[in-house]
Amino acid sequence: MIFGKNKSLACFKPNPAAALRLICFPCAGGGASMYRRWAEISSDVEVWAVNYPGRESLHDQPFADSTDALVELILENLDVFKAKPMVLYGHSFGAFVAFDCAYKLQQLGVTPKGLVVSARRAPQLAAQFLITDMPEKSFVDELDRLGGLPDAIRNSQEMMDFYLPIIKADLYLNDHCLVPATAKVDCPICLYSATKDKVADRTELEAWRDVTTAHFQHKTFEGGHFFIQDQVELFLASLKPVLLSYGQESDEDLIAF
Repeated sequence: MIFGKNKSLACFKPNPAAALRLICFPCAGGGASMYRRWAEISSDVEVWAVNYPGRESLHDQPFADSTDALVELILENLDVFKAKPMVLYGHSFGAFVAFDCAYKLQQLGVTPKGLVVSARRAPQLAAQFLITDMPEKSFVDELDRLGGLPDAIRNSQEMMDFYLPIIKADLYLNDHCLVPATAKVDCPICLYSATKDKVADRTELEAWRDVTTAHFQHKTFEGGHFFIQDQVELFLASLKPVLLSYGQESDEDLIAF
């Protein structure tokens, strides 16, 4: 296992021979470890995962007070993003952070080969209601309604006591973050959603097509908000050819050059 220079990026299984780097952004309350199993997705892909402040390798740091501060911290590891052609992936809140990183990397002349997102409204859309303004019981009830708590956490009071402040800190950012209506990335976007996920409706999901100048595709899975974990093998089997197609485009660019 190796880290980026400020420990906001971790690689559980370094793969120097890989042609493509996948950098994964966790959901609210999550950390890099939620992507540990993804390291085996392909011998051609090296998987890195992001840690937000206040957990795992950054457990001694205060929570980020804005997505701008969060993205700034992550992009201090610019060498990790520049070393190889890369694809960014984010689930739920992580989808916003991944898009914002892709957009800001593009402004630095480091455009990802692709962006894969799941289970969140498009980043230019404001939240329809602010879940973190609710009293705690109502907040937890709403998380239950939305399917926003993994069973392993919801069924343990000890884990709830530990994770709920982390989840709420991230969801506060998720409630308030927004990119400019003109923000677009020049890489293709692949969106995944689930049929029973209540976090975003069809219109909010399809609006992702408006934030890319390149190809957009939308893939649907059966299940709820955490379909990427509940059906991890099926999901990775679907994701692998998407990633390799982005990598192939990188090879074709080199040949054309």
